[in-house]
Amino acid sequence: MARTAFQVLSALCLFSLSIGFPGNETVGQLFENVGWLPSALAQVTEDLVPRDVTFQPKAGDTFNMQLSVLPTVAQANDQSYHVWDYDLFSAPESLIKAFQDKGHPVICYFSAGSWENWRADADQFPKSALGKGLDGWPGEKWLDVRNPNVRSIMAARIKMAADKGCDAVDPDNVDGYSNPTGFNLTKADLVSYLKFLAKEAHSHGMACGLKNGGDILKQVVDVMQFSVNEQCVQYNECNLYQPFIAQNKPVFNIEYTEKSPAPPAFVTKSCTNEGAKGFSTLVKHLSLDAWTTKCPK
Repeated sequence: MARTAFQVLSALCLFSLSIGFPGNETVGQLFENVGWLPSALAQVTEDLVPRDVTFQPKAGDTFNMQLSVLPTVAQANDQSYHVWDYDLFSAPESLIKAFQDKGHPVICYFSAGSWENWRADADQFPKSALGKGLDGWPGEKWLDVRNPNVRSIMAARIKMAADKGCDAVDPDNVDGYSNPTGFNLTKADLVSYLKFLAKEAHSHGMACGLKNGGDILKQVVDVMQFSVNEQCVQYNECNLYQPFIAQNKPVFNIEYTEKSPAPPAFVTKSCTNEGAKGFSTLVKHLSLDAWTTKCPK
């Protein structure tokens, strides 16, 4: 959209030059014939500059992510992590505020692309929108993200995040195009869905992040404020996420190990990958519990 509008403006300028600078009457007629231009430019502004988003993390910001067990209020005193990411449903407003009072922006996690049978709103999803189960995750099924009811539920979740005071949302499982969901979802479907999620978050003044999804990153990087990536070092795909760093937006990267302590060689590999240059990387358990190994400075 932005490129199209720029091309239109360029064409108008060239046209004006080719006929000489016209009088006021000619200019008026010219813009009367392109009356759609102001609204097009307004849409460009809306697409590229989210309104009222107060939280824009920077590349290199430290972070911690803890989902299976909520952090304690005391952990807010740990200034070695700046940004925190934890579960939207589990986190009370008081915990979020306690972290913010210590200077920590809070990202609230929820699954936007899968149904989880333990969530409070699980019975609101239409059965027709529930697909195949997620391999290795009992009680979880892929969602048809094209379904308008699914989108309404996600809009309500985003509002819940805003009501709790979250600074941003971390919508997970938005790579259904590369998984056996049962719905034959395309990349275009997920790009549309991500732009919807970002717009909803922005409408509440919150930032929105891209979770994985490197194959569609270029189509959504301009409307996302950060990326949360899992195992790009392991899968040799970190370079895909460099466009975030180029825009001074962070890539919060997590590499998983079940060994405690993490093997030194694994930590070194995770923290020194050339493709992940500029990333904020942690080594954690797959369960995303309280255990964390930070990359050495």
